[in-house]
Amino acid sequence: MAEVQSQPAPIEKSELGSQAANKDALVARLDELLEKYLHTIDEYQKAREQLSKQLSSGYLSLAQANFQNRTGTHFGQDNYDERMQAIRKVDVQVDESSKSEDKCSFAIVSDQPPATVTKEPSTNEAKDGSTDSEKPPEDPKESKKASRAVDPLRWFGILVPPALRSAQSSFAGAVEGSVPRLVTIARDLRSQEIEIGRVRKQIKKL
Repeated sequence: MAEVQSQPAPIEKSELGSQAANKDALVARLDELLEKYLHTIDEYQKAREQLSKQLSSGYLSLAQANFQNRTGTHFGQDNYDERMQAIRKVDVQVDESSKSEDKCSFAIVSDQPPATVTKEPSTNEAKDGSTDSEKPPEDPKESKKASRAVDPLRWFGILVPPALRSAQSSFAGAVEGSVPRLVTIARDLRSQEIEIGRVRKQIKKL
């Protein structure tokens, strides 16, 4: 007797329609992710250009300061104080409650002391006369010494050329603004690439 070959069960039209709808939704999602990815790349390139401008301006101002200097002191890493410490540091915070894979956030923290603000005594404090009398007076020499110690420009004297201050401003702006922005955008690019890869795999399975 001839064997009867079993044929696969036909796929229902409703199932085919749902698969097509899912694929169309995934393709639309992929288009949105790719469009967002291109915008993020554009932001990354602009941030790199901004960082390059700030660094170029800083090095140009540093060269001008050395050219205009008449004291014989070279402004550069050869004359850095070996006891120097960073006054701007990267603060990385981890958000455990976040559902995304990139749970870290980056911020620049400055160790420079904040400007002191004189507070006027209130009426009750003025009557009691116990606002400043109970607190020991601060030594102005120690406060000035602490404020000067954190400024790298003090390594080269009090009267530094304006070009050197301009160089410090350019480099500080790059560290505080452009560098954290580049790190954040690069992190976003990596997360977007992972999501794009996932959607592409889902489309291939359909």
